[in-house]
Amino acid sequence: MAHATGRLLEIAKLFSRLGCLAFGGPAAHIAMLEDEVVERRRWLDRQHFLDLIGATQLIPGPNSTEMVLHVGYERAGLRGLLVAGACFIGPAALLTGLLAWAYTRWGLLPSVDPLLAGLRPAVMAIILGALLKLGKKALGSAPGTAAPVILALGVASAVLAGVPELTALAAGGLVGTALFFALRRPQGPSNPEYSGGGGAPSAESDSPAQGTGGPTAAAVGPAAR
Repeated sequence: MAHATGRLLEIAKLFSRLGCLAFGGPAAHIAMLEDEVVERRRWLDRQHFLDLIGATQLIPGPNSTEMVLHVGYERAGLRGLLVAGACFIGPAALLTGLLAWAYTRWGLLPSVDPLLAGLRPAVMAIILGALLKLGKKALGSAPGTAAPVILALGVASAVLAGVPELTALAAGGLVGTALFFALRRPQGPSNPEYSGGGGAPSAESDSPAQGTGGPTAAAVGPAAR
């Protein structure tokens, strides 16, 4: 019981902080979440985290909130899911309400325009940095480099061309699955009589009985006589 309570407190502390400080939208949230639960706390390994990201892309709703719920469930079951969701959504909802009230009250004032103009590029920089960080790690764990990049560009191009997002994601998932198994196809067993694939016999394949001038033959020769 104490162990489960300790985990719930860890979850509440982490996601309350992220709920207050995670700015920049879902991409930035997921990058911060990855840094916390994969890099620092080791609650999940990177491949499992990336698999959860892929799963959240196929269901409706905000991806970063869904990832928080996934992580809470992985860490402490159903109670972890509820605690993680409440601690992440509650502060964010309160801050969003306060900012919305402040914007409706002062957002149209000329003196506020420079502040909003400075915030927009800052938020874009946060989002792009998060996408680059996650993209490098995702591609680094994939079998091959060019194929995932081409697949990602193809899905993005399809969405920009007007293809429904779910259709593009489903098609990308099918093609990615085929590429995954094709690139990880096991190779045939190598010939143990050859080392490094160069075609030259290895030193271990030479039997002492095949030669009389080697060190082994010289060592056993006098004893045999």
